[in-house]
Amino acid sequence: TTMPYMKVVIDTLKEKGLRDDYVVLVGGAPLNEEFGKAVGADAYCRDAAVAVETAKEFMKRKHNSLAAGA
Repeated sequence: TTMPYMKVVIDTLKEKGLRDDYVVLVGGAPLNEEFGKAVGADAYCRDAAVAVETAKEFMKRKHNSLAAGA
């Protein structure tokens, strides 16, 4: 399982000053929203289809915020 490493990856992104450059989604059968929050993920997705829609929403928000700042 990759569960023990999810927080390690997120913490490493923070240590390297890269956390704000990436959207981190976690999910799958053994996980839940509480776990996602505990490891510092941006969102929990119950399956790959939800992850795709969630990623699209994050990208839309980023695009809109960049467009508003231009």
